[in-house]
Amino acid sequence: MKSTEQTAFDNYERHYEVMNREIDRLPKDIERLRRDRVPRCMAGVPASSRVLDVGCAQGFLLAALQRVGYSRLTEVDISSPLIQQAQSLLGPSVNLYVSDLHPFLEQQAEASYDIIFIHDVLEHLPREITVEILSMIFRDLAPGGMLSLRVPNMGSLLAGYTAHIDFTHITQFTEYALTQVLESAGFDVAKIVFENQAPALFWSWKAPHRSVLRCLNRLRWHTNNAFHRFVYRLSDLSPMPTIFDFNIVVTAKK
Repeated sequence: MKSTEQTAFDNYERHYEVMNREIDRLPKDIERLRRDRVPRCMAGVPASSRVLDVGCAQGFLLAALQRVGYSRLTEVDISSPLIQQAQSLLGPSVNLYVSDLHPFLEQQAEASYDIIFIHDVLEHLPREITVEILSMIFRDLAPGGMLSLRVPNMGSLLAGYTAHIDFTHITQFTEYALTQVLESAGFDVAKIVFENQAPALFWSWKAPHRSVLRCLNRLRWHTNNAFHRFVYRLSDLSPMPTIFDFNIVVTAKK
């Protein structure tokens, strides 16, 4: 008999579609694609870099990188239906694997990748293997390589919603807990950087309304941060969080 967790992952494709149906992931405009879909940490990263996306889902992240010139791309996900969708989106030039994360990382040669993305994955893993998985990622990174990691932020006042929106979320993180496990996995704390997630501002004569909406969204972001700081200061917590977005996004270099 299948475990409850395995059953949930077997049906994960439908759940993923429900949560992401409103997201315009790959705009046709290359400038907008670079601004809104290519991760900020990729600025200045050579197009020849070897990139691995762990928990790739439908492959939108690497599809964005593929469109701006990256070609040495590898993806792995536990869901066969999602990998099939990624194959249709990315074509035959991308290496795609259906695998559990642990055996896949274990089988990779040391220093196999220059960039590894593990977005919205770590919260699905049992806490007792978290450091082990990150240690294998550290081993699989080339010297000077970079890990980009994203998890739901338990420092947000809406943490309960982000933690429990998905039945398969079992391990949760604050920025301090995330630093703790990254350091335990071998990453230098001095090379761990939490990304500023303020919406990027721009101006477009073709679509000025988009620029205005982005300014309003930036105002919303600052208002959210100010409200969180006010509530946390009233609570007199120490150490006080510094990140109040729904997600924590961090880069760590080897």
